[in-house]
Amino acid sequence: MPTPDEIRNVMQSYIKALSAGDVESILDLYADECTVEDPVGGTILRGRESLQSFYSATAPALYVEITGPICVASNQCAAPLVAELTTPDAKMYADVIDVMSFNDAGKITSMRAYWSPAELRPTR
Repeated sequence: MPTPDEIRNVMQSYIKALSAGDVESILDLYADECTVEDPVGGTILRGRESLQSFYSATAPALYVEITGPICVASNQCAAPLVAELTTPDAKMYADVIDVMSFNDAGKITSMRAYWSPAELRPTR
């Protein structure tokens, strides 16, 4: 099982790659058998092929910052974030909690993003 520091490093690498729009680096952090639910309650994406399409569409429009501690328990972590979504018409912001699970190799097996499109706002 990865150590808490290794898990925190993966979360930080994920945020850095997401903010840079670096889809390949994001995908490298995931296990082959993985799931993403973003936002929670939406469609659950399964496997890295599904993630390729999702992150190729979303990552270029996002800038994300960790706004508090990355809390680790066992093989999981949670972190508060603020996401800035840039569209051709505006910048919108959302508060997000990302929750991730990891396998023994330190790869992400699941990511769930807690946020609501109804709570997007024009300012930080």
